[in-house]
Amino acid sequence: MVIPNSVRALIWAFMIIGGYLLGLLVNNYLALPCLSIPCFTAGIVLLIIIGRAAGVTGRYLRVYGKSSPDKSFGELDRLVTVGPYSCMRHPMHFYLSLTPIAIGLITVNPGYAFIIGPVETIMILLMALLIDEKESLERFGEAYEEYRRRVPAFNPSPKCLWKALSHKPSLKPREQ
Repeated sequence: MVIPNSVRALIWAFMIIGGYLLGLLVNNYLALPCLSIPCFTAGIVLLIIIGRAAGVTGRYLRVYGKSSPDKSFGELDRLVTVGPYSCMRHPMHFYLSLTPIAIGLITVNPGYAFIIGPVETIMILLMALLIDEKESLERFGEAYEEYRRRVPAFNPSPKCLWKALSHKPSLKPREQ
């Protein structure tokens, strides 16, 4: 069973809004320091990194993951193993999972940035492992199983992280 992207977006929005509100509650009970300008600046920088990585990894999926440009983003029918996907199976999830922390920093909500946000980050990564792995196995079968044996789900090495921040592939697909 494939979960539609619209349902995933609603789950993420609920987590972020609910987590943010929970972070405000935590702030009432804990005096967590977060200086306005440094926290805000760190959050903006992190959000820029997240946006860049999501753009690069999304472009790789768009170029290499569809046999036809007419297919929607959720209709990937080719396994992507190049670019950031050559060293990490879920680079887009990895970066997008940092969004709650960035939002907590930007809004200077230390309860969210330092307590609730990291918990949500872990939940998002677990969702990738539990849901997306199963969907990918159903969709790509043995090819994905072999890819899974070679490539870790998440890889925070600088070389791998740079692949998700470097150049986007052209929209003209090349062979993998």
